[in-house]
Amino acid sequence: MSLIIKKLRFIYLFLQVLFQRHFRYIIFGFLIGFFVFFITNAISPIFSKLFLERKNTVGIVGTYNFSNLPIPIERFISLGLTDVSDDDEPIAALAEKWETTNDGKTYIFHLKNDIFWHDGMRFTAYDVNYRLKDAKLIPVDNNTLKIEMKEPFAPLPVLFSKPILKKTFIGVGPYKVRSFKFKGDHLTQLILSSIMSGGDEINYKFYPSYEEAKLAFKLGEVNSLEDWPTYDDFTAWKARVEEKTLYNRLFAVFFNTKDSFLKQKEVRQALNFAIPNFPDFEETFTPISPLSWAYYNKVRLYKYDPDNAEKILKKVGASTSSAELKLTTFPLDMKVAEKIANSWKKVGVNVTIRVVNSTPSDYQAILLSQDLSPDPDQYFLWQATQDSTNLSRYSNQKIDMLLETGRRTIDKDKRTKIYADFQRYLVDDAPVAFLYYPKVYRITRRY
Repeated sequence: MSLIIKKLRFIYLFLQVLFQRHFRYIIFGFLIGFFVFFITNAISPIFSKLFLERKNTVGIVGTYNFSNLPIPIERFISLGLTDVSDDDEPIAALAEKWETTNDGKTYIFHLKNDIFWHDGMRFTAYDVNYRLKDAKLIPVDNNTLKIEMKEPFAPLPVLFSKPILKKTFIGVGPYKVRSFKFKGDHLTQLILSSIMSGGDEINYKFYPSYEEAKLAFKLGEVNSLEDWPTYDDFTAWKARVEEKTLYNRLFAVFFNTKDSFLKQKEVRQALNFAIPNFPDFEETFTPISPLSWAYYNKVRLYKYDPDNAEKILKKVGASTSSAELKLTTFPLDMKVAEKIANSWKKVGVNVTIRVVNSTPSDYQAILLSQDLSPDPDQYFLWQATQDSTNLSRYSNQKIDMLLETGRRTIDKDKRTKIYADFQRYLVDDAPVAFLYYPKVYRITRRY
């Protein structure tokens, strides 16, 4: 006990002498420490705003400007009159409700009255700037917009899900444009700031090629890459990879149905049967997304069956040994093209591969991905008169009638039956070989 008392007394005397000799230094150090603590807490939010949040720098490949921003970025900046649900139904957004009159030729949208642009101005019906052929947009008052058309047009509510923007990217969404840079006509950088106080910031940088974007990631210019086609380039890097299947896009071989070899339905069906499986992806069976209310899966299935393919080709008398089939593809899809070409060769088809960097005007068969609208209307993709978007050069009176009727029919139950028939007839006629829903990856640097 006495030993403990002696130690405590020693500590007391030691501290007393220390304070007597170095009192000024101790007080000075305390004040400096308090000052540093106060300043650090005061400037921390500013430091975070200037540096830490700026680290959310995203690399995107493509050439963009004011008129063609990627839809995910547009949805950060603004909203449409409608939005789209998980099953591709139009739902309320800037418009709280809408109805049709005049046998579907007139739509009336009732807008919310508490929406403001990022510049502080109130959003009204006079601000709606959609452009639609053969349609008149008539503001009735600040909160009511009338659309008058020559024919009923069922896809209109989904089309109006496109975000509405003023000039220079002024919107009504959760983020506003803080700054942007152009090089010529193309965006090189776009910085978005959250409209919430103390919110985050997203710095988008745009690159014309995958190689340039990949180099930017490795040099630290960006810390993530969006919609990357493969993660192979980053397996040796300390990067987090997030995978996403795109159900709004399909990957397929489109046959030129005007070609002398491919004009026969049976030949196209045989080529479908001769395509192997792609087990790493989810298989596509119809041209409509499986998330859609209009998806119909009771269609003809082209399961891999090379014996059946060879039998069909012999039955129709197709001169596969003398016919030249050229499969056009893009550099990124070369492995898939080779797999398909090798499989076609096994059933007697003489195949060569042509690699291109942009979609040519002439081809026999072309391998590429195609975006799908949330609405099942596919008039532009398959109707006979749509020369620039009908990749298969497809012409079929039954399909044309279904497409025209489908977009003019407002009743959902009736549309469901129409698009079920459309999918059934189109898949059977095989102007295309549906392969799978592609995947994209988000690559993020680990710290």
